[in-house]
Amino acid sequence: MRIQMETRGAAEVVIGRQVGIGNTASVYEWGSNEVVKLFHPTEFARSDAEKEARNAELVSELNLKAPRYSGRIEYEGRHGLIYEKIEGPTMLVRIEPNQESVSYHARLMAQLQHEFHQVRVGRESNLKKELLGRLNWTPELSDAEKSRIRDIAAGLPDGDAFCHYDLHPGNIILSPNGPVLIDWMNVLIGDPAADVARSAMIIRSSDLPPDAPEWLQNSWLADRSHRLFFYEQYWNEYQALSGMNQQNVEDWLAPTWAARILEVDRSSKNDLLTLIRERITA
Repeated sequence: MRIQMETRGAAEVVIGRQVGIGNTASVYEWGSNEVVKLFHPTEFARSDAEKEARNAELVSELNLKAPRYSGRIEYEGRHGLIYEKIEGPTMLVRIEPNQESVSYHARLMAQLQHEFHQVRVGRESNLKKELLGRLNWTPELSDAEKSRIRDIAAGLPDGDAFCHYDLHPGNIILSPNGPVLIDWMNVLIGDPAADVARSAMIIRSSDLPPDAPEWLQNSWLADRSHRLFFYEQYWNEYQALSGMNQQNVEDWLAPTWAARILEVDRSSKNDLLTLIRERITA
């Protein structure tokens, strides 16, 4: 594993076509067997790359269903990480607009999540601390609202499960050798119900990723039934596997929504603020 920083210039290596894009980074082909994840040039790029590198090393050690991590790199002034190239579409792209396809993939996602929730790494729980730390950077919430959210979180379990904390169909590649989970930047140790709450929030939200299939984009405003059905099937499967009570997940929603505010645009922020205020004043 190349765990040291490498510096390469355009004259030495030329990256290939773009194969993915997200809020923090873009992914490009890197030779024939690898990809490079280059972080967008922001003030947080270095810290984000360092954080994901630490998580990637841990994930590799645990032999989870994840791309092999090869090391950090600096390419034309951008911070990046090199991973094994995984062939195949994401689950998001593979889902077809019918109940059979939606149900199958939703249940598969629940199975994958429950599987890594069984992993224990002997590290201190940090999920709750991470969520509450984000409140300090959320001026949209009043001091009283932040205090109420902290009180709610104080009554929730710390937990010791291994949490992806950004699991959704766009972060699952359906390779010929089976499903592979990507984008482990947010790895946290904590209550599995908090990880489920994060996934539930993403699935049930009104946001769509840029690589969403055309049928989903075209029908989104008129018909949310497929997305809500996905959530129903996902939750039913996870609950059957884990025995988790739905109230355990609901209890985590206010802190989860509050932590999400930093990640979204103004319209989505307003939606989250409405949900939070309805929940904490109920």
